Amino acid sequence: MNPVRRLLLAALALIALRADAENVMLRRTGNPAVVTFEYITQDELTIMVKRLDGDAVITYKWEDLDQDWIRQNNPRLWAERKQLLEMSAPAKAAKPAATDDDPFNQQAAATDGRSLMRNLHFALQGGLRGLPLNANRIDAVYAEAGVDENLFWLGFADLKNASRTRGGAAGNEADEPMMEEAKEAKETNAKPKAKGKAQPQAKAKARTAESLAAEAAARRDFEQDTKPYTPLGYLRLLSEGGPKGKIAWAMLRRSTPDRDTIQAALAHHAGLAGELADKSQVKTVKTELLGLKKALESCAESLGKVSRDTTTIEPRLANDCRGLLALLQR
Repeated sequence: MNPVRRLLLAALALIALRADAENVMLRRTGNPAVVTFEYITQDELTIMVKRLDGDAVITYKWEDLDQDWIRQNNPRLWAERKQLLEMSAPAKAAKPAATDDDPFNQQAAATDGRSLMRNLHFALQGGLRGLPLNANRIDAVYAEAGVDENLFWLGFADLKNASRTRGGAAGNEADEPMMEEAKEAKETNAKPKAKGKAQPQAKAKARTAESLAAEAAARRDFEQDTKPYTPLGYLRLLSEGGPKGKIAWAMLRRSTPDRDTIQAALAHHAGLAGELADKSQVKTVKTELLGLKKALESCAESLGKVSRDTTTIEPRLANDCRGLLALLQR
């Protein structure tokens, strides 16, 4: 607790101990009943009182009380509250004021379509944690995506690559060996089995060293909170559809924080685009901003339909992500 606030509360408590204890009348919001208490003390958020018919001490939140009624019927109490609020206001305002000069804490407000796009690009590059592997069975997740385990872990590498500001969704050289090994494993499994004794089912499900290494790396990223994924990466994979889109969809189904972050960013910038469109006097600019607003809203709506309860991908999800990315790449 702030030292000044502690001293103030102590002083108020001493005042409350005076012989001629003051009574106050309180009323709850939406409740016509008025109850009289013995006043003890208060702070910015609460008031402490004692029942007149016993020794019970009760603390009420100011937000739960009918403050307008109390202000009119308890002028001395309200004068004390007003003084408390005035004394605490500078202390609360001091923290934001101290950081206003820090350029890292400033984000230029969008004044036109170009600055809005710049801010949107920045917002879509924030780090996300991805699939919480400690709370999900991997075999269930890649089964939902309709891909085998090797392709599923390749999807993690693809999402990392797609999350980079440059390079798009294409893989880099470091991922090529893993991709080739996965392809070879897939081709080997696809070859017809030699006639003879059937292979045990356990061998058919044996995990490769590559998949084990990929899982260990993904778990390490999640446990260390490295946040290697971005909203932009998710949008890029979802826009591709096919196996990559299914893998990103399966991850988002179980990654509620990632999904909520992406939706919030899209909805926020959709609102800003609408505000700028309303202010613009240039028809072409207004049309572009309204088009961006519609694309952001549509994409956010499609992502909103992804949840743990959904079992199929919405057909329009890839199209909405593709349409938004096309605007971002202009």
